[in-house]
Amino acid sequence: MIFRGPAALIDAWLAIAARLRSWAARPTRPRDWWRALPGDLLGRTVMLGLGIREHNRVHDAGDVRAFVVEDERIDRYFRIHLIPTRAQTLGHYVLCRGPLDAETMAHECEHIRQWEWLGPLYLPAYFVSSAFAFLSGRRPYWDNHFETAARVRARREVASGLDHPAAERDAT
Repeated sequence: MIFRGPAALIDAWLAIAARLRSWAARPTRPRDWWRALPGDLLGRTVMLGLGIREHNRVHDAGDVRAFVVEDERIDRYFRIHLIPTRAQTLGHYVLCRGPLDAETMAHECEHIRQWEWLGPLYLPAYFVSSAFAFLSGRRPYWDNHFETAARVRARREVASGLDHPAAERDAT
């Protein structure tokens, strides 16, 4: 019983290491892998903590790949959030209760780009942006720079037909 938490972290780390090896075919430089590790480790840890062993499908959006976790158990994790949540991105993992529409998927893929760009600095920068919005008398979520950028890109992609439904595949 004592070893359950550490075992879940080790399991998550091994799964991420395997995922990184499988990404060798992607045009990614190994020296940039550090950027994916914190978010992917968080996503994998949340999954394992909820008893979810694997993602449901992979969504390739051209320049990013999302591991989509569609499971009702995600609702237990979303209940601890301060605002109602439909989906959340942790690294390359998109957590949601059920299937996402094209605009929401494009929105979450923009968050993956943000994770890739900032790496371990993403979450602190995200929270600083929310705090700045709040202290400026604006809405911490809606006026967060990262959320605004994700909404703009998602609307633009859906309007221009850049949705990639053919890029979906099962996790098998």
